[in-house]
Amino acid sequence: MSKATGKFVKGALILSVAALFAKVLSAFFRIPLGSLIGNVGMGYYGYGYPIYTFLSSIAIVAIPSTISKLVAEKRVLGQYKEAHLIFKHTMRFMIIVGLIMSGFFIIGSPLLIKAFRWEEQTIYSLWGLSLSPIFVCIMGVYRGYFQGMQNMVPTAISQVLENFGRVVVGLGLAYFFMPNVGYAAGGASFGSVVGGVCGALVLALLYLKHKKEIHEEMDSQKQATIATPFKSVVKVVLVLAIPISIGAAVNSVMNFMDSAIVTAVLVKGGMSDLDAANLFGQLTNTSTLVNLPLAFGMALVTSVVPAIAEAVARKDHKEMQDKMELGSRFGLLLSLPAAIGLAVLAVPIMGFLFPESLQGGPILQVAAFSIPFIMLGQAMTGVLQGLGKVWIPVQAIGLAAVVKAVLNIILVGTPLGILGAPLSSIAGYGVFTLYNFIAVKKITGFKLNVALVIIKPLISALTMGIAAYFTYGLLGKVLDASSTIQNAVMTLGAVAVGGVVYMIMILVTGGISKQDLDELKKKKENK
Repeated sequence: MSKATGKFVKGALILSVAALFAKVLSAFFRIPLGSLIGNVGMGYYGYGYPIYTFLSSIAIVAIPSTISKLVAEKRVLGQYKEAHLIFKHTMRFMIIVGLIMSGFFIIGSPLLIKAFRWEEQTIYSLWGLSLSPIFVCIMGVYRGYFQGMQNMVPTAISQVLENFGRVVVGLGLAYFFMPNVGYAAGGASFGSVVGGVCGALVLALLYLKHKKEIHEEMDSQKQATIATPFKSVVKVVLVLAIPISIGAAVNSVMNFMDSAIVTAVLVKGGMSDLDAANLFGQLTNTSTLVNLPLAFGMALVTSVVPAIAEAVARKDHKEMQDKMELGSRFGLLLSLPAAIGLAVLAVPIMGFLFPESLQGGPILQVAAFSIPFIMLGQAMTGVLQGLGKVWIPVQAIGLAAVVKAVLNIILVGTPLGILGAPLSSIAGYGVFTLYNFIAVKKITGFKLNVALVIIKPLISALTMGIAAYFTYGLLGKVLDASSTIQNAVMTLGAVAVGGVVYMIMILVTGGISKQDLDELKKKKENK
């Protein structure tokens, strides 16, 4: 494992841990929130939530990926002053963009509600989100600059604090405004604004902490400074950021397809607006658990983009190939056990986390199988963005969205009902992943080691799923699954056994080799 690859792995692991912690906080938020405001309230909250996740993807992936790519390329060439100038100009521009987006939220919310036949009380959720774009944009620029320097720690810290602020304030406001469900959903949404303030503030403080080092590095620049005007930087950022924003937001686009189509199809089939909102709320609850492992996918993309950009700038083809394989391996090593584990234990998990979501178990069983496609598709997206082929993931997501929308209309209107939504998601994500992978293979000649990347993790994950299934059944002979507490013990016991079995199997099959572990140990010792 080369020094550059080791740096990539270290960055990916740091972001993965932070992203997992952030997603756990998010899950903690959604679970008590669902109990507090009910399925109808979660429906109000869920209609506007894809917009927030889209903004989050901009903060976590799109803007940082754009800036990190540009900064990484400049730094490889020793152009430290130019790298910092990109940061300054982009910050000015993105603050303006954030203000415009916030204005759109405030003015355009009634139009969105009317267009998609959402309940009128959804407006409070949309207004609650209205100021978040400003802070999302600020966070994105700071994160991108640090990531371009291959420093993932500030991004990790800001993610955790952002989600902590969202959880505490969102739950507090939801509780304060109950029993008015519409107001409570709006209060929960406003938590995202406070979270954004927390994340932006800590990033600004970390930038000030590192400012001396940054200026010392700029002073060490030996070559003449190339003046880069504001307009030129903005043009380059827009050329990259717009397609990256779209390409990184595949999950948000798919969720928005559900928001825009599912409720309308259910109502057209004879269901009341309130019952449709209730059912959509149950679909929203399952997305909480599906999104939990996807935090690693975002971490992979964030790490892959500057790493690939550096390899391209150095014209190091082998390093580029190594990172593509690592990204694919990490993605499936994490996503396959998550998918199978959630599918096997879907009913008991939903039973104690969301007891009011009676149909949540079957929905989660289906939705879980979208996770590997999303994770691998996002990893390939990061590779393409690092290569500068930023419009290819946009093409992929456009095709995926069409597939998702068409199948939503067809399947949700059949006896499958709400299960048609996760089934159409699997098909859409499958198209997204395949399109990106074919593009990567065509451009780079990348050859996927099927045995190492797919078969070994799959065998390990299937064995884990069998172990978790029988463990739950065995515990059910001595505990009562109808009791919420005892069901939780049974489920957590099955998860623990499954986790141990997976770790053993992944070592036995060679999904992770002793050499991999030794190399990671060396990197830690050399730090």
